[in-house]
Amino acid sequence: MKLAMNMIRDYAAIPVSPKEYEARMIMTGTAVEAVEDLGGEIENVVVGRVLTCEDVEGTHLHQCTVDVGGPESLHIVCGAPNVFAGALVPVALDGAKLPGGVKIKKGKLRGMVSEGMLCAATELNVPKELYPNVGDEGLLIFNEEYPLGSDVKPILGLDDHAVDVDILANRPDCLCA
Repeated sequence: MKLAMNMIRDYAAIPVSPKEYEARMIMTGTAVEAVEDLGGEIENVVVGRVLTCEDVEGTHLHQCTVDVGGPESLHIVCGAPNVFAGALVPVALDGAKLPGGVKIKKGKLRGMVSEGMLCAATELNVPKELYPNVGDEGLLIFNEEYPLGSDVKPILGLDDHAVDVDILANRPDCLCA
């Protein structure tokens, strides 16, 4: 059974690190299979607003201007079918790290400068259950307002650890609801 540490903290004050929590749970006779850092592989991904979105003739691509709260807007080439001007989306900046060891850097795509990447939920390992309407082909579009340039991990609940516990035969008290 996997539980997020923040979910556990809703019911009990746990003023210890996830590693220390794991050690204490093991000492009570509760088997802890693993402690997983939910956003550990994600770095330098922030909230951005698409200011302009122009179709690139002859392709499925869009050339976008994106505000991430900095002094200058970024130019990002995007192939997502659901991108539009005004959308609030996760933006992987130059130097960002994504799950699976993916690193984002400035470059050119079909001769156009791209200074980052607009992200889909699947690229950030966000469970489909949280955003079922997006699917595999579209950007993750935030429906709420968030400050531009803020880290997306707390917004998506990825600033947490998941504890995978196994209820053993010696702890039937842990099986009751």
